[in-house]
Amino acid sequence: MNLFRASAFILLLSLAPAIKAATWSFAVAGDDRTDVTAATIDPTGIHREVLKKILQEIERKKPAFLLFTGDLVYGENLRIPAKIGEQFAAWKSLAHTEAPSLTILPVRGNHEINGDPNGEAWLTAFKPTLDASKASYFPNQKGFSYSYSPPGHPETVVIGLDQFMPATPHRVDLVGLEEALKKAKTDGAKHIFVFAHEMAFTCGMHPDSDNMAAHPTDRDKFLELLHAYGCRYFFTGHDHMYDWMEIGNWRWPKEYHLNQIVAGTAGAPFYPDKTYFGNHDGYELTRREHKQNTYGYILVTINDDPKGDEEAVTASFEKVTP
Repeated sequence: MNLFRASAFILLLSLAPAIKAATWSFAVAGDDRTDVTAATIDPTGIHREVLKKILQEIERKKPAFLLFTGDLVYGENLRIPAKIGEQFAAWKSLAHTEAPSLTILPVRGNHEINGDPNGEAWLTAFKPTLDASKASYFPNQKGFSYSYSPPGHPETVVIGLDQFMPATPHRVDLVGLEEALKKAKTDGAKHIFVFAHEMAFTCGMHPDSDNMAAHPTDRDKFLELLHAYGCRYFFTGHDHMYDWMEIGNWRWPKEYHLNQIVAGTAGAPFYPDKTYFGNHDGYELTRREHKQNTYGYILVTINDDPKGDEEAVTASFEKVTP
């Protein structure tokens, strides 16, 4: 190799770490709590066998982060010896052991308030981790609702929403959400992803009284905010199945729909499918994909430099067998 070629080769090697990969990913999972009706119950309130396998699989894929959509634990129950704080500690320990390099961004589910209605144990367990990840909290919900932009990807923002404040169950902080959406757009975000525990519309099991549809006016304001700021993906859990719903409305442009993707498949007992029942309030709901009795997680892939017909965002359900 002559001197010119050798110098060029060395230069390319020195630049290699600065070259940014065009494609990267993050994961979404939720609902790994144990089944208290089973003959044998995990004393931690967690279905550890399934969650362990899911975390191992996610760690192997090396995503930028994991969104966890709630029901990490069962919460306090006569058949579970561990208190809620001990259950949270067990969950964190398992996550650290099985996925030590993974940034995890959780929100509360309904089971997190079993024994911790005001969220004090939640804040003790998870706020320090969110602080370390540099989450930006909603003014009135520090440690509960927040936005996050992953290092190296300022064009992407995820927003985690708490729905279990004592005075406003099944609802989100719409003022805080709009402020977070405005800031994301002002900062130049191209992709905004929202996640929470409860869905906007039932996808198969929980009735309108047990999700955001319990307060349809607030739910509709939430949907309109996501549309107004160009958010196309809303990830949830709550129903223990996988379901990809496309939400449309006659007021919205034909090319826009909101993807509600439910992945309550991290170990909680499976639920039957009653399909899209309930009051849809003029919204058009289309089932794109659905899986029953299956464990797994969602892998979201972002292409920062799509070519031709390539999509900027794709999502797939990754099945996991314990």
